[in-house]
Amino acid sequence: MISQLNFAVIGAGLLARSTHIPNLLGAGDAALRACCDLDDDALAECRRIAPEVEVSKDYLKVINDPKVDALVVATTENFRVPIIEAAAKAKKPVYSEKPLAKNLEQALQIRRLVEDSGIPFCLGHNRRCSPAM
Repeated sequence: MISQLNFAVIGAGLLARSTHIPNLLGAGDAALRACCDLDDDALAECRRIAPEVEVSKDYLKVINDPKVDALVVATTENFRVPIIEAAAKAKKPVYSEKPLAKNLEQALQIRRLVEDSGIPFCLGHNRRCSPAM
């Protein structure tokens, strides 16, 4: 039985750095293992916030890391299909930020990927975690 889930955050923009990363760093039963982004400034900020966490620009490396149990996908919707496809292939659960996809065709493709792989999948909405809501 896993006592702690190790997460990777793919897409380390403002939402990830202000919500997902701090939540994972403060969780007792979850840990942040890696941050992934294409932007050097975002990765530098991740290093500042969590110096012990690995950073990478290679989402496939992060997804296929055997020390990563689950993923938070906080990229723009333009990059979600290949990330979720790789996660499904690796059998890694995904929490994805909204919007899920840029069009209905992509949303249906993601649905098929998730259903065919059987991975746990959650589409989040950051307001659900907001104390003001």
